[in-house]
Amino acid sequence: MVSRGEDKYVIWPIYFDKSFSRLKGRKISKKYAIEKPSIEDIVKAAKSLGLNPVLEKSVAHPSRPFKKDGRILVDKKDAKSKLLVQIANRLG
Repeated sequence: MVSRGEDKYVIWPIYFDKSFSRLKGRKISKKYAIEKPSIEDIVKAAKSLGLNPVLEKSVAHPSRPFKKDGRILVDKKDAKSKLLVQIANRLG
């Protein structure tokens, strides 16, 4: 497992999931969010932005330790919120 360092952001699929509230873990506005985002699609979107994504499949979001959806580590090339919107635009 790659550890997150100062040069990587952690991206969880829940950040883009329209069915979750902001309190439950969604990070982007509902207008950019989608239903059940796939981790593979998020990796493709991050790759197309040149963020050098690293996929870690057997990792659970801290608020949902029972569900191992995985996470993606991406290069810190801009503010995290900006990168999330850019990734979301490529998902929807």
